[in-house]
Amino acid sequence: MQLADIRTGMRDASHFQNRPVPQQLVLEMLDDAVWAPNHGLREPWRFVYVDNGSGDAMQNLQEPAPAYLIVVMKEDPNPHKRDEDFAAVFCLIQNFRLLAREKKLGVRRTMHEWIYDQKRSRLFGVREKECIAAVLDLGYFDQMQEASFTPLIELKFELL
Repeated sequence: MQLADIRTGMRDASHFQNRPVPQQLVLEMLDDAVWAPNHGLREPWRFVYVDNGSGDAMQNLQEPAPAYLIVVMKEDPNPHKRDEDFAAVFCLIQNFRLLAREKKLGVRRTMHEWIYDQKRSRLFGVREKECIAAVLDLGYFDQMQEASFTPLIELKFELL
């Protein structure tokens, strides 16, 4: 499989099968996805895995999914480093999505309002000087979903 061949198939999953997502699979994919450090080789991320066996932890916060991966980021007081860290975290998330696609695992990236509420974040073990960058809803879907558009990069490409 070529990376260019899957770009049209990348789209967040909307409906998941009622099938568990093995924690070990998530760990294996994260081992490869973390190859996204910034130039300072900082790894500003941490992960909290929540599955359906964790009770109602995500009820009324997220759409239903067999599992969730909460991506936590260190908040550096230096705005330049914080921006670099945020970019690295989202590179990691894209790596994870590409790896999940190989495993036929659907990923829905969300950033609901509750992630900015420190009180709620603390319930998931988010520490002081950390924030939730995104929540990845995880699950298997019956068939791969195709993207509904192909962006025309020439419309956003300028020469000086």
